[in-house]
Amino acid sequence: MRTAVLLSAVLASSASAAPDPAALVRSALPPGFAPFAFDAPVSVRIPVPVLMLQNLPADAQTVALAPLLDRHLPMTDAFAGAGGRTAIAGTLDLAGEGYLAVTPPGGAPRFIKLERGMSGSWSDGVHQYRVSLSVNIFRPRLANYIVIKNVSTGQTVWEKRISELFRLTYRAGEPVNLAGRPYRLFYSAQPDLGLCFIYDDTSGGGHDYKFYMVPVDQVRGSTPVSYKMHGGDPIRLRVSPDSATLHISR
Repeated sequence: MRTAVLLSAVLASSASAAPDPAALVRSALPPGFAPFAFDAPVSVRIPVPVLMLQNLPADAQTVALAPLLDRHLPMTDAFAGAGGRTAIAGTLDLAGEGYLAVTPPGGAPRFIKLERGMSGSWSDGVHQYRVSLSVNIFRPRLANYIVIKNVSTGQTVWEKRISELFRLTYRAGEPVNLAGRPYRLFYSAQPDLGLCFIYDDTSGGGHDYKFYMVPVDQVRGSTPVSYKMHGGDPIRLRVSPDSATLHISR
């Protein structure tokens, strides 16, 4: 099953009805995680509390945002080291650039841009680790491997293709319904404060992930802001002044 994921060109697919559509952004997602005009926010999740939907008029939802904030960072994947569990996830900034998010045991998340020559290091309190990108000119870009090694032993402790990392991250998102289509919602404070809706377009027989990004500040207030999502579907978004809830309607 083909997985379209991060770092290929975040597909420009949707112009916002109210604010001007975000410019096409370059990213590095797999074939399908291509560039597109982002008009949505970021949120994340895996087997954790399901968003609370209230009884609202047809095609309307209210989502509790607090449980979603940066939730994908510790819940996408991980490896166990001498100092404890190190969480691994993929994430995007509001420009559509892809990052490897590493959260050492008891530490704060670190964001390492996914690009040729990427490198980063950290400690779990016992051992030092380093990440790099294993590139082969005969492999598609998103089929290249992210490799994490224990610096002391030289042992590889975690290794996955870029596309696999983002497939796992997609599954950590919160399911929501927009204009009759299923999306995954992510809400992130890092690298940027924003919302991200991801649509898995399987019309071509594979997985073609479409990302729609929106800064929280753009939709916070008393008036809903209109956007166009996959297929030109119109939706309206509003985040409460206290950023506690996201209101989705048509």
